[in-house]
Amino acid sequence: MDPLSWPEALPPYALVALLVILPGTLLSVALGLRGLARWASVVPLSVAGFSVSAVIFGFAGVPWNPLTASAAFVVAAVILWLVLWPSRRRRTGPWAGTVPLRERITTSGVAVVCGAVLGIGIVVQRLHLIMQRPDAISQTYDANFHYNAVRYIEDTGSASSMTLGGLGVTDPSFYPAAWHDTVAFVAQAADLPVALTANAMTMIVCGMVWVLGSLYLTTRLLGSRPAVAVATGLMASSFPAFPYLLSFYGNLYPNTLSIAMLPLWLGLLADALGLSREPYLRSKLALWLTLLAVTGAMGLAHPSTVVVGLALLWIMLVTAWWRTVRRTRPWWVKVLGAVGLVAMPAVLQQIWFAARASQTASSWRPHVTEAQALGEALATVHPDAPHLPWVLVLVVLVGAGSLLRHTSRWVVGAWLFLVWLYVLVAASRDYSFRYDWTGVWYNDSHRILALIPVVAVPLATAGAVAILHWIVSHVRQTLGRAARSRRASPAVRDTAARMRPVVRSRGAAVVGGVLAVVVGWLLIQTQPMTDIVEYGKTEYASGVDYQLLTPEELQLLHELPVYVPPGATVYGNPLTGTSQAYAVADVDVLIPHNGLIADEDVSTIVHHLDELTTDPAVCPALRRHHVQYVLDFGTQQVNPFAYFDTSGYSELTPENGFELIAQTGPEAKLYKITGCD
Repeated sequence: MDPLSWPEALPPYALVALLVILPGTLLSVALGLRGLARWASVVPLSVAGFSVSAVIFGFAGVPWNPLTASAAFVVAAVILWLVLWPSRRRRTGPWAGTVPLRERITTSGVAVVCGAVLGIGIVVQRLHLIMQRPDAISQTYDANFHYNAVRYIEDTGSASSMTLGGLGVTDPSFYPAAWHDTVAFVAQAADLPVALTANAMTMIVCGMVWVLGSLYLTTRLLGSRPAVAVATGLMASSFPAFPYLLSFYGNLYPNTLSIAMLPLWLGLLADALGLSREPYLRSKLALWLTLLAVTGAMGLAHPSTVVVGLALLWIMLVTAWWRTVRRTRPWWVKVLGAVGLVAMPAVLQQIWFAARASQTASSWRPHVTEAQALGEALATVHPDAPHLPWVLVLVVLVGAGSLLRHTSRWVVGAWLFLVWLYVLVAASRDYSFRYDWTGVWYNDSHRILALIPVVAVPLATAGAVAILHWIVSHVRQTLGRAARSRRASPAVRDTAARMRPVVRSRGAAVVGGVLAVVVGWLLIQTQPMTDIVEYGKTEYASGVDYQLLTPEELQLLHELPVYVPPGATVYGNPLTGTSQAYAVADVDVLIPHNGLIADEDVSTIVHHLDELTTDPAVCPALRRHHVQYVLDFGTQQVNPFAYFDTSGYSELTPENGFELIAQTGPEAKLYKITGCD
């Protein structure tokens, strides 16, 4: 199969974007959302619709597919429209369609568009460099599960998060399926390959969802000034830990999707709790319904983000309560609020502990000292990064200092909490205490590091705006002093007097804004960003080290339908990439992911396959599971720490009942099982 070029990928990528955006747009119209709130919400609303409908259809026994999922969106939109009809009738403001276009185009609106285009453009460009090919296979351990889960949903119509964990091989179990549902809907509706759809989805999530969500949160906190909007676009695309690190590490597609929605969730909460810089003037019922939908989407993408979100919510509630105390309110409201705030940590602790992964699964160890961990948290760079973005660290610290005197100072508290979590997971040797707090993320420092930019982006934006304001103020003061100075020559005073109105003009603001963006780009998008791109390339195969699938192995997978008839099952070591036969070629595999051993028959095949001519238990086990072919991709494993017993896999010879029928490289071989005929 010839490599797909980026120009050739533009139509399918655009189709993926369209199919992800349209369902959420339908719901956003029914909810009456406008402006940035609508565009930041459309993909999360789509994800909520896909994942929630999958759970409901799973309980009802209804197959989940593009047709039934689309019907669910139509029904949900009609219900929302009817529920919100009374609030629409009470709405006093003009509909957007009745306002002249000239009045709707404001400086703030144009700045939001510029910030969105800037941020999304930078993120997409970086991801393009990381992936290298639009249909690149993620060369990571979790790619086996995620790709095959998408194919499983397409084939079976079983998409519920309550049952996806077993992939139809072992007992059904919970696994958050929002990402898989969304990709399966698009891949099936558009008839696109799983890997290509996953990559396009990564660009949508890391570009559109993350940047627009960050814009929404930051403008809620700092206001809608043009400088805030444009600076947010630059800052949202400048943190190595997110969205870049999680776009390839793992590969943690569900975590990435869930965290990308967190800024929008916090922004909606700020509106709902009255913590926004600008009051929310539209339907509060629509706001709460949107907030509920985004919460469901986050939880069904990855529950860990909701857990940390509840901790940040407590900080926000403390802020809201304190503001209530300072106002004239009945004393009992203040007392009830205080009691709730005291009780909430106890409830949150139980949720936190219940959400922890097992201690066996939480195997990541601390890797640095506390001082080094603090540096990594401030810079949001992965543990092995060779360079630190010092300018970004400075801007964040300046922003934190400026927000301490701001009404949105709670963001500083949220940031400090996440920084503390990272220092704990990266440096603490108190393993019990560390597991209590970070077991929700498997004690994995990468996952916690990716959370910090959620609140660091508003801080960095505040810092950038503060620095810009300081520069502009000093330029104006200098010109004012020069114009009034008796020591200056008449020519200098005259020039300064003429320049004072110029620097206050809109044209100067535009030129200065462009200059500020260029300087910010040069100072922030530096070597650390190159480092994260180079790191990411290794996880999508840079042409040197293919950890999961080599080009020859991928070629053989594409050719499998020529050799393997429908209904036949293929066996191979999943750690070498053989299980990708299911996702790539839609050929059934015995083990879709390492550890998913269905029964004793499968265990017999794994341990004694090459003894089929001498062990009477092997051939009946092969027949019961329809295993007729074996893929052998050598000994290169995607995860050197994972284990798969290959003792029954080492002697695939004609004497033992195996016929080599296809080979595309030195270690990419397909055998037909002939010893059981």
